[in-house]
Amino acid sequence: MEKPLDKSALSPYKVLDLTDEKGHYCGKILADMGADVIKIEPPNGDPVRFQGSFYGGKADPEKSLQWWAFNTSKRSVTLDLETRHGQETLSRLTATTDFLIESYQPGYLDKVGLGYKKLAQINPGLIYVSISPFGQTGPYRDYKSTDIISMAMGGLMYHAGDPDRPPLRISTPQAHLDACLHGAAGAMIALWNRRQTGEGQHIDVSIQASIPQFLIAELPFWEYERKLLRRAGSSRAISKHLVRQIHPCKDGHVSILIIGGPLGKLIRPMALWMQEEGMANNLMDIPWEKLDLALYSQKDIDTWEAALKEFFMRHTRAELNAGALERKIPLTPGNTIPDLLLYKQLQHRQFWVDVEHSELSTKITYPGPPFKLSYTPCRISRRAPRLGEHNTEIMEELSHVPKVSASGGGNSGTQNAQSNKRLPLDGIVVADFTRVLIGPLLGKYLADFGATVIRIESRLALDQHRVTVPYKGEPNLNRSGIFPLLNSSKLSLGLNLSNQKGIDVARRLIAKCDVVLENFVPGMMERWGLAFGELEKIKPDIVMFRHSMQGQSGPFSRHPGFGWNVNALAGFNHLTGWPDREAIGPCVVYPDYNPAFLGVTAILAALDYSRRTGQGQYIDISQLEANLPLLSLPILDYTANGTIANRCGNKSPYAAPHNAYRCRGDDRWSAVAVETEEEWKALVQVMGNPAWADDPRFATLEGRKEYEEELDALLTAWTMEFSADEVMGRLQIAGIPAGVVQ
Repeated sequence: MEKPLDKSALSPYKVLDLTDEKGHYCGKILADMGADVIKIEPPNGDPVRFQGSFYGGKADPEKSLQWWAFNTSKRSVTLDLETRHGQETLSRLTATTDFLIESYQPGYLDKVGLGYKKLAQINPGLIYVSISPFGQTGPYRDYKSTDIISMAMGGLMYHAGDPDRPPLRISTPQAHLDACLHGAAGAMIALWNRRQTGEGQHIDVSIQASIPQFLIAELPFWEYERKLLRRAGSSRAISKHLVRQIHPCKDGHVSILIIGGPLGKLIRPMALWMQEEGMANNLMDIPWEKLDLALYSQKDIDTWEAALKEFFMRHTRAELNAGALERKIPLTPGNTIPDLLLYKQLQHRQFWVDVEHSELSTKITYPGPPFKLSYTPCRISRRAPRLGEHNTEIMEELSHVPKVSASGGGNSGTQNAQSNKRLPLDGIVVADFTRVLIGPLLGKYLADFGATVIRIESRLALDQHRVTVPYKGEPNLNRSGIFPLLNSSKLSLGLNLSNQKGIDVARRLIAKCDVVLENFVPGMMERWGLAFGELEKIKPDIVMFRHSMQGQSGPFSRHPGFGWNVNALAGFNHLTGWPDREAIGPCVVYPDYNPAFLGVTAILAALDYSRRTGQGQYIDISQLEANLPLLSLPILDYTANGTIANRCGNKSPYAAPHNAYRCRGDDRWSAVAVETEEEWKALVQVMGNPAWADDPRFATLEGRKEYEEELDALLTAWTMEFSADEVMGRLQIAGIPAGVVQ
């Protein structure tokens, strides 16, 4: 077969992007995959243009690093949606578009005649994605939110932080970026459905609802044991013990976690290394290969960790990383942003991209795409647009589009609508060879939306979640705590891949599938004759998704590790915690989830491409690379300005008060974010105009930032009089962003 002419996965599609920071990344994902994304801005510019940090440190709407980070590969046109001309122009643009992404306050676009129902009359095939703090319906839909409020209400903050201080968010905003992953996945699910039915669809993404997706590892403790996993600093709770996942070393920190069950064997090389240097103490006597932490006391674990600390404090991060790579130990260095730019694995895989800024006569280094597609590589095709930069060319294009009415037009698809009889991914067949968390979660996402996902297990590679706690009752391969959460909606097939008969069955199965998922150690599928090149011979349009911690190529591709290791590698640990204390990191496997959600987008884009061209696709997703775009803002602040980001607790440069505040009850908290003078005045009024609020030190944002710790103490004295729900309710009624730390 000749190679297809299309050079990008989404080149036939047009997107209208009406988002602010809550949805920018969703449009960027589609744009970097080749879609024509047109950013619709108000005449005075998107509000994000006025948010720092700024190139050169001086406020300028054309030099906002946040704008740059999440608007690459897009075009810009200015429209005033409050005017009839703006509304008519957007309606005409909609007639020939495929996707519209918006993040306005729920109800606003309906009010100006640009809601889904109205635009779907013009274009029945329109896929309309709404991203909002709490969704388009429900009692909280009109509540105000910010990153810290979404992280609190979604439950992620409750698990991060020190026990004696408030729950913590990651020091650079994440919640809206996490929601954008679901927005992009939802858009591609709807595109597949449109290909089958001809129907467009309205996708309602709640930022709050996207956050609990990151708590699958924590949920079973409550479901089965009614046990809350509370903040434990740099440790995590395992088998009724606290076990460190972040350890100090000579020049920073590293991540390694002593874990029981079959994964305990991964600690044996660590003990052998320490023995070589005469520092193993009693670690060589521990039965790591069949370690049951329940048989040991907290004192035992503290003794092991004391030996590790003594060893680590004699070595730098670079020395420890080199030794771990040589010995296949799941240990990784705690990187800062500058470390990432020099990291050999990322350099080898050409992850970093130099983007031309001709208006500044310079190039600036950006994070590259979060996954690699073999035939249609993602790429940053242009820097973020200047305000209205493409007004003339877009209006010229629009001049050739007939005027529209509400009676129809646009993309009508190919078949009659049957959406009431089917799930959107009905007809897709997936062979799921994955284990642990990312792969099974990706397969579940596809299965829950209607794909037939066949879960293939072999005794050679039994999923660790079948043999790890928490259990409901005694250990049982079919009653693991996490396994059901990751594998609902799937079928199950046991295969012996150690012999040719089992491999032959797998090949015959794949010949009837559309997608293959796998996350074995690089080289395993090749050993079985199931590499992409071999599968293409069986089925030329097959889509193969391969996930690993650091990618399928490069000097560190075979380095073992888990989510807590990537927390360190990607810099999340360094950026989560208090500036006067050690790194803490977000929830223990935060980096595990983003590749799964991105994988849905990549797979469905590849499937759409294969239906157009007959060409399959090989998808290589590195857990590390999939997470780094979420840190684009601090990365650009370093590559453009030389500023090195550090953890800052819950502080924000643009808000005060901005923290989680203790409320009445056991470990109950409410997050509060005051960003404007109007919100500050409203807060003072809700508190009953206390005398301290008249202090001149608190009269401006600058003053409130300077005396933030004192301000936090004064606000806490008020919040402790109420329950967390009462604090949220009182403040939200007054128009102040607030939310319970769930």
